[in-house]
Formats: sequence, C-alpha cells, structure tokens
Amino acid sequence: MPDLGERANVMGPQPRAARTSVPPDLLEAAGQVLDLLAAGDLNTLTKLATPAAAGELDQLARSIKPGLYSRHQLIATARVNYHYYVKARLFGERAEPFTVQYRLGQIDGRWMVWEAMDLSGGKTAWTR
Repeated sequence: MPDLGERANVMGPQPRAARTSVPPDLLEAAGQVLDLLAAGDLNTLTKLATPAAAGELDQLARSIKPGLYSRHQLIATARVNYHYYVKARLFGERAEPFTVQYRLGQIDGRWMVWEAMDLSGGKTAWTR
C-alpha cells in the first residue's frame, strides 16, 4: 500500500460532535413567533425579524387568517453553527394544519428570525 503521508488527513470516519441541548430561551422565542403568527400581529413580528427576513415573515403572516389557529406544535429543531432551524405546525379546529419553518439566530442576546418559509400544501422532503 502506498504511503498516504499524514494519517490525520486520510478520509474515513470522522468524530462526531457532542450533542447539545436546545436552549430554553430559544424554545420560548419559537413559541412566541408561532403565537404571533396565529394572532396575525404583524407589528410585533417585524420587530422580531432581521431586515432581510422582514418581507418573508410579513408575507407568511399575511397568508394566515388571524384567529384561525389556536395551538401549535414544534416538530423539529436543528442547529447549524449558532443558528437554529425550527419546523412547526399550527392547528385550528376548522382549518388545515399550517406548516412553517424558520431560522432563529441571536443578535445582542435576543433571538431574531433570519428567514421564514411556508411548507404547507407542498410535497417535498421538508413537508413530512
């Protein structure tokens, strides 16, 4: 077998990073965003969004009729560097479930929405 040089550079199984728990304040912020979406409170929602995400979040909120959804469920969270992706579903008694995914990151110790997208009504790998 040829000499591969530095053995640390050889392709193969890589060590996995240690598991981290989701910060409780992130879960609280995620729930607050869902409550504001369900209530249709656009003013407060835009205060929780970065300027780049304000348009996406505004469009998402306008697609939901205020008061139609009464509860929410977090489906999944994923961490990428210092940002968390949250996939959640809103439920109402007389409405089809509404699935949403958004990315939260901190600015000055406060969780802000960096991007948001509607996953309802489509058939993709993200809508399960």
